[in-house]
Amino acid sequence: MTVYKSLIRYPYTGKTVFEFLTTKFPYHDPGEWAFLLGESRVKVQDKVALPHLVLQEGDILIYEPIPGRIEEPEVDTNYTILKETEDFLFVDKPGNLPMHPAGRYRTRTLLNLLEKIYPVVIPVHRLDRETSGIVIFAKTEEGRTWLQKKFESRVVKKEYLAVVRGYLQKEVSLEGFIGRDLDSAIRKKMKFSPSEFVDSKSVSTRFIPLNYNESQNISLVLVRPITGRIHQIRASLLYLGFPILGDKLYGPRETMFLDFVQSGLTDSLLVELGFDRQLLHAHSIGYMDERIGKDILIRSNPLAEIESFFPNYKDYVP
Repeated sequence: MTVYKSLIRYPYTGKTVFEFLTTKFPYHDPGEWAFLLGESRVKVQDKVALPHLVLQEGDILIYEPIPGRIEEPEVDTNYTILKETEDFLFVDKPGNLPMHPAGRYRTRTLLNLLEKIYPVVIPVHRLDRETSGIVIFAKTEEGRTWLQKKFESRVVKKEYLAVVRGYLQKEVSLEGFIGRDLDSAIRKKMKFSPSEFVDSKSVSTRFIPLNYNESQNISLVLVRPITGRIHQIRASLLYLGFPILGDKLYGPRETMFLDFVQSGLTDSLLVELGFDRQLLHAHSIGYMDERIGKDILIRSNPLAEIESFFPNYKDYVP
């Protein structure tokens, strides 16, 4: 039977089992989680868990789903291990594969796929489900802590490729602020602003045009984020007037996402979007590893989805 395993870490240490499940995995409502707990479907440290058991740092929680109880969407499981070291896995993630359980995705995730092969895998950073490209997993807690400090100090260099609507003719360095878009009907949507606003955080990104497809009026853009905020690239490109092709949340029409939630990816919506997912790709990642005295630079494999619009794009990408 397929099971989901979760390592308890901050901020869930000290929470009850019921609080953890209902907060982290809302694909079941509280009543359903109460039922599943009553059916002994949740264990902590290999013992059947009661709802009010307080979780400790390092606990292993296991959830055994009831087959057919919830239907998970199909995903693309064709990931590639680009490089493996003693401490890390560098994975080329396809689009339409969530990194970890969220929403209706419970076991069909990159984390779950890797956990079937490796005894310990811990995400060091994250990509949106529809964003493809390089993501790093640590094989030890020490490795995760070491590399996350590099991310926090902004010495990890990341490059993305984005296919955007319109003709981006010159390089743009965009600095400003990002935070919740309180004017949007979509709760999770962010917005970029050149001016600081309530609960916003500073953001900085460079956008470098690489090529232009005149027949479809789309540009291939190299993106170098300086900061690492949620939805930073997508919200910034929308502000600049160059939304990412296929982006439902940060597309040219606010209600695209609401239409998708209500009716799915209809033929007419697909035509309007221009692609079935947001064409944002984590192209490369690099940092200095002082422990071995080497610069680490990992690049993704060529992506057929970008090549369909820009053949041989790898020949002119730095």
